[in-house]
Amino acid sequence: MKKTILLASLLLLSIPMRADNQQLMDSLDAAIAQRAQYIQAKSDRIGSLKRRLIEGVSDERALSIIDDLYDEYHVFQFDSAMSYADRGLALALRLGNSYYTTLFTVHRSEILSFGGLYSEALECMNTLREQPTDSLLRFKQLLAYNAIYSYWSDYCHDVHYAPFYRAKADSCLYQAIAYVMPDDPLYDYYQGEKNVYLNHDDKQARIHYLNALKRIDQHSRAYSMASFALAGNYRVAGEQDKYIEYVIKAALSDLKNCTMENLALQDLAVCLFDENEEQIRRAELYINTSMEDAKFYNNRLRILEISRTLPQIMNTYQATIVAKNRKLRNSVVFISLLVLALLLTAYYIYRQNLKLASRRRELASSHQKLINMNKQLADSNKTHAALNLQLKELNLQLINTNKRREGLASIFIDLCAKYIDKLGMYQTLVKRKIKANQAQELLQTISSTRISEQDASTFLHRFDKAFLDLYPTFVEEFNALLTDDGQVVLKSPNTLTTELRTFALIRLGVKNTADIAGLLFLSPQTIYNCRSVMKNRARRRETFDDDVQRLCSVN
Repeated sequence: MKKTILLASLLLLSIPMRADNQQLMDSLDAAIAQRAQYIQAKSDRIGSLKRRLIEGVSDERALSIIDDLYDEYHVFQFDSAMSYADRGLALALRLGNSYYTTLFTVHRSEILSFGGLYSEALECMNTLREQPTDSLLRFKQLLAYNAIYSYWSDYCHDVHYAPFYRAKADSCLYQAIAYVMPDDPLYDYYQGEKNVYLNHDDKQARIHYLNALKRIDQHSRAYSMASFALAGNYRVAGEQDKYIEYVIKAALSDLKNCTMENLALQDLAVCLFDENEEQIRRAELYINTSMEDAKFYNNRLRILEISRTLPQIMNTYQATIVAKNRKLRNSVVFISLLVLALLLTAYYIYRQNLKLASRRRELASSHQKLINMNKQLADSNKTHAALNLQLKELNLQLINTNKRREGLASIFIDLCAKYIDKLGMYQTLVKRKIKANQAQELLQTISSTRISEQDASTFLHRFDKAFLDLYPTFVEEFNALLTDDGQVVLKSPNTLTTELRTFALIRLGVKNTADIAGLLFLSPQTIYNCRSVMKNRARRRETFDDDVQRLCSVN
């Protein structure tokens, strides 16, 4: 069933995003950012149970605590869940406790089915020679059988074995539902499952799923299960907005409950991978988070499923990057044309100045005899001469500025070429790994890819050189704004400090702290602290930022 949902999601061509769904997705992003806190809270609960277990409790009490630990681990960490299922089964067999022997046998079969060990799960279950008389144990046993056969059917995914195991799963589900009473909060959820798999009545199933969400605690894993089932119901009906709404709710519930064995977030990532640039970035975040969860849980089948999906998202994201690079190249061409126009304008002004100077000499020669009589005219000519001298100096400054901007454009083109080459090498690596069926190694390579310190250092070094070429007096003018004991000293020539880089970007018009942090590969808090410290050193704190933006201006 899970693989069927995954493959169906790949057929989605567009996902209209309503405002309420956008708010839910923002909440999901916030929950992903807080994953560490949720995991820590989960670990604290587990640690508390472990401490109680080693405090010397009775064997019967130990069985109960081990069962609680299994419940905490069985969708959190595969190996730990298996370990406590084995430990509980061994203790129950030693004590001759039939109830817990049956319970931990069911737990062990369930966790084996999660790991794709279906025949082993059945063998474990078949060690129970008698059917449990306790209704709750019988219910759990039938649900475990249903899970084994459902996963087995999804794994086969063919026309021969898949229907056979699907029929067995449906039979177990039918028997299990008989043990769920109407007053049970999960009654409507299992009635919805019955209508989907046994009665094939999606409309009635939707009614039960909606009722289940009203009765189930929103902080429980059951809420996620019901939300995901309802999302699948809406998807089958073609109601995409509702599908997205409830698959997000399911993913949110999974994150808050630390359910590492999940499908909702992975399914949502697949649905978003063909959206616009913003949605592609989100899809990459969600699929990477889903992969991290699968690795944390250590479920090989889930990792394999995500490994099949990830290249599609990465290819789409790569296409977006190529389009952006194309725009950047066009921008470079446009800037180059602007620089050429500025040079032509400067040359025209220079020629006009030469003509003006020649004309002035002719007038001076023609009216040499009238100089004494036209003192005012002579004074006026001196004023014009002074202005022309200033204009020549400004022209020289403009020419120097243009040369610096040409150097800045050259550095920018060089960086673009360098990263285009790196992108080509990266694409070649991806193709080679895919052809060699090294998807896992490729995934590890992709997951570990970050901007290297060397690349960051190269960028900052070139930024320093380009900025100081453009504004050679920036450091001196910047220190003039500071108190005597707050002066900034360069550690080495042509290399700016973090403080100077921060205010260099402010001089260039980048005022947002988050934007500055991204360009300098630092945290926003670090940039905020840097700005605060330098402002405290300023002679005029109130107008410090405005004073920085006026530095190196041509008067």
